[in-house]
Amino acid sequence: MAKKTISLVLAAIMVLSLFAINAFAAGETATFTVTSSAAEVATDDVITITVTAASDATYYAGPMSIPVTYDATAFEYVANSVTVNDIFGAGVTDSAVNTTAGKITVAVTPLTNGSPVAPNLTTALTVFTFQLKALSGEGDYTIGIADDQKTAENPTGKFYCGSFSTSDPKTADLATIGQTLNRVDATVSFASAEPELILTATGESNGVIIDTNKTFGGAYAGVVYGFPQAAAATFRSIGYITTNLTTTAGALTAGNLARTIGTAGYGTGTTITVGSKVYVIVIFGDANGDGLINNQDTTAVKGFVAAPASIAANSVQRMAANCQQVNNGTMLHTLNNQDTTALKQYVANAANKFSPATLASYQYSKNNFYQ
Repeated sequence: MAKKTISLVLAAIMVLSLFAINAFAAGETATFTVTSSAAEVATDDVITITVTAASDATYYAGPMSIPVTYDATAFEYVANSVTVNDIFGAGVTDSAVNTTAGKITVAVTPLTNGSPVAPNLTTALTVFTFQLKALSGEGDYTIGIADDQKTAENPTGKFYCGSFSTSDPKTADLATIGQTLNRVDATVSFASAEPELILTATGESNGVIIDTNKTFGGAYAGVVYGFPQAAAATFRSIGYITTNLTTTAGALTAGNLARTIGTAGYGTGTTITVGSKVYVIVIFGDANGDGLINNQDTTAVKGFVAAPASIAANSVQRMAANCQQVNNGTMLHTLNNQDTTALKQYVANAANKFSPATLASYQYSKNNFYQ
C-alpha cells in the first residue's frame, strides 16, 4: 500500500470537499465508534483501541480523516501499533498516520489508479486499530474522536468522512461537508490500587523490616520483624503493630490480624492480611507465639536444639528462636546452645542482650534461608 504524508492525504480530502453538495448527501449520517479491548486497566496493561464506522442508511464511505485523542498522562502510545484496514480494497487504499502525545490521526483515501470500492457503512466497518499502554491514573478516562468536525463553518476541522453516490469512487459524485458524523467514545478506568503494607514513621525509626524476600516457601507475601520491646507485655496487644505498621489504604485493625501459633497475644506467627497479601510476624525470642518473651520460650528453644527435627527448617518459629546475634547467614539459621544463651540473656535483661533492630538488620542481609 502506497504511503504518503498525512498532509498530502488531508490536502486531497480538502480538495475533494470543494465539490458541490449533492442531494443524496442530505440526511446521511455516519457514526464513528471508539472501543477498548478492556474497560478497566492497571499500570503496564496494554489495550487495543478499535475505530469503527457505521450508518443506518446507505452511506458509501469516501475519504476520511479521524483524530483520536487520549490522556497522555495516563496512557502511552505503543510505537508502530496502528493498523489501517484496506477499506477501499487491497492496493487501492492509501493511508497516512500521524502520532503525537495524546493524539492519533489516521487519514484514508481511495486511489484512482486501480479499482477502489467505497464500502457501504450499513455494514459496520473497522477503519483502524492501535494500542495504548496504561501508565497510571485514577478514575475514568475518555478515549475518543476529537470534537473537531469539518463543516462549512469549520472548514479546517480534522474529523471528516466524505460519501459517494455509488460504490464506485471513479464515477460517483462526492458529497461534501453536509453530512452529520456522530462520535461514540470509549471509557477506560484504572483499577483501584490494591493496598500495601507499609511502615509508619515510628516503624522506620525503630528499624522494623518488611521483608518480601523471606516467604517461608511461598506461604506468605513476606515476613515482618525487628519490633522493639518496650515492656514485658509489648506483644500481647495489637498496639505495637499499629504503632509500627499501617497500609496505603489506612490503619490496621484487629480485622487484619490472625494467630497461627499461639492462642493469646499477637506474637510470632501473627498474620497480617492486606488486600490479597498475607504477611507473618516474627518476634525474636517469642518461640511459642504467645506474645511474651520469657522462660517458656527458653524451654521451647532448648527443646528445638535437643531435637532439631521437632521444628521445621523453614518456619517462623525457627526464625524466632535464632536469637544469637551474629552476622553470619549460616549461624543465623542454625539452632544451637548459643541461641538458648542469647535468649536467657534477653529474658534476664542482661546488658549484653541482643538488639531486635540489629538482629533484624543481619537477617535482612542474609537471604539464604526462610525464602
